[in-house]
Amino acid sequence: MSTEKKSGDPVFSKQQILSSANYRERRDLLNVLLEDDKSYSLKNVNQLIDSFMKRKVK
Repeated sequence: MSTEKKSGDPVFSKQQILSSANYRERRDLLNVLLEDDKSYSLKNVNQLIDSFMKRKVK
């Protein structure tokens, strides 16, 4: 089930996002980045992926 945040964007649980075909290629990454007890909009998920991919490697 998705719920809506104040902004009106639908939000999804970690499990819903991991089972989505849209993020099939990033499941391993999202499993680490997303927290179990939080809900995320698709915009938030894309921002998390983008931030992770652009960070510098130490």
